[in-house]
Amino acid sequence: MSGGRVRAARAALIGLTVGLFALAAAGGAGRWVLGGVLAADLVLLAVCGRALFHRPADERQLPSHDGLTGLPNRAMMVATVERALPVAAAEQQSAGLLVFDLDDVGDVNYALGQRIGDLLLAEAASRLSAAVRDTDTVARIGDDEFAVLLPRIGSAAACLETARRLLDALRGPADLDGFQVRIDAAVGAAVYPAHAATPAELFQRAEASTRAAKQTRSATAMFGSPAPGDRPALPFR
Repeated sequence: MSGGRVRAARAALIGLTVGLFALAAAGGAGRWVLGGVLAADLVLLAVCGRALFHRPADERQLPSHDGLTGLPNRAMMVATVERALPVAAAEQQSAGLLVFDLDDVGDVNYALGQRIGDLLLAEAASRLSAAVRDTDTVARIGDDEFAVLLPRIGSAAACLETARRLLDALRGPADLDGFQVRIDAAVGAAVYPAHAATPAELFQRAEASTRAAKQTRSATAMFGSPAPGDRPALPFR
């Protein structure tokens, strides 16, 4: 509890105690006096309860998971990356971040309704979650975007190979409550510390790679130095 709320609660309790003594002393007074003291005590009691139990908006816990898919949300993923990178540095390991941007979710929402679009997102979340290692983290970081943190990945080439494997697991037809929909996406990748020195840079460069993959229709892109057959992601500055 913050210091201001403690002081408010203490002041209300003192006032309530004084009011109770006044009520006892006014036992022989008229009912209007008694009623006034009692009303004042009730107000103080309400103030005390609010000070003790009401949490200001800035102290309330923000949600950490996406309500639709149950996956960590963007804020939780950022915190997870912030914890993972110092561990990778200490172990002299590389860490990879993949960002998937699903295709045509807006079109599905328009043509078939948002409920089918939500089923598509839930199916994408399920496929990615089933395809990663126990040590990896899958999150929904935007309306049509998912991220996968690979806290231990041997190299940029290994990260790109994992991105391709997960994209293959994600892609394909899906039966969404009787509607046949194909799930497809583009994925961008970036590796710490080869491409980024901070969590913010890692996110920026993975997302820049995803945009490049979408723009060039190459499906996959690694920041900076792509593998043969992939179009390069534009440097992010």
